[in-house]
Amino acid sequence: MNGDNFNRHVNGTQFSSSGTTWRTGGTQTLRYVTLLTLAIVVIYPFITLIFGSLKSGGDFFANPVGFPKTLEWRNYADAWQQAHIAQFTINSAIVAAGTVILTLFCAGTASYAFSRFPFPGNRIIYLSFIILLTLPVQVYIIPLYVVVVKAKLADNLLGLILCYTTGSLPLSVFLFKTYFDAIPAELLDSARLDGCNDWLTFTRVVLPLSRPIIATVSIFTFVQAWNEFFLALIFIHNPDRQTLPLGLQAFFVNQFQTQFPELFATLTISIAPIVIVYLLLQRQFIAGLTAGAVKG
Repeated sequence: MNGDNFNRHVNGTQFSSSGTTWRTGGTQTLRYVTLLTLAIVVIYPFITLIFGSLKSGGDFFANPVGFPKTLEWRNYADAWQQAHIAQFTINSAIVAAGTVILTLFCAGTASYAFSRFPFPGNRIIYLSFIILLTLPVQVYIIPLYVVVVKAKLADNLLGLILCYTTGSLPLSVFLFKTYFDAIPAELLDSARLDGCNDWLTFTRVVLPLSRPIIATVSIFTFVQAWNEFFLALIFIHNPDRQTLPLGLQAFFVNQFQTQFPELFATLTISIAPIVIVYLLLQRQFIAGLTAGAVKG
């Protein structure tokens, strides 16, 4: 009898284990299918863009989304020479790099103050940054235009850097402060006991631990500054100071035709720096997480 109960118990356990295994396998299969579907949705437009940039005009219109019959690498050379991509890329690089540096400095120092120094008006000022997250630039474009013109920053890359930095600060301050709040206060107190003032504590203790959030904010800010079109259209009129999104609108698209292969080639070139910056900062992000885990 005991043996029969034992066998039934064992058999029941095996059945339960099999059911659990089946449910686990089904969940993993569903997860893989979902991830594969999302990957295809994300990657497919880029593949179509690259394929289109390597086709001739006739091949493109005959088969817009298929593999090119012949690889027309001269589309990239034509795009580079005709669209003056080099000058536009330099302007965009200056604006994006300046915006990232200024945003990291302003958002990092302000967020550290919001997080660690309970001065009067701390919460009100911080909440004003959060409220600005809900306001699109079109709401305040007129007063912003007046300020930029009176400051004589129109047709000036510095004017774009300041405008882009202002637009990037609300999200950056929110991300930095959230990260700084999670740093143990005991770590900062030990640094002060070792003789560090507030600035040394921030630069020697907080910033090395904040490489993940620095990489995250840098990616967001760089992509936003690199791709921004509306403010550049409003403030920049000199062709020699146009950024890449603004400058490329005048090429390969006219009243009578659109040169899609050359246009796709310029778009491919324009997104290459974003991909490179993301890959570089992704490695730094992973290294920062590992360093933080070891130190913790």
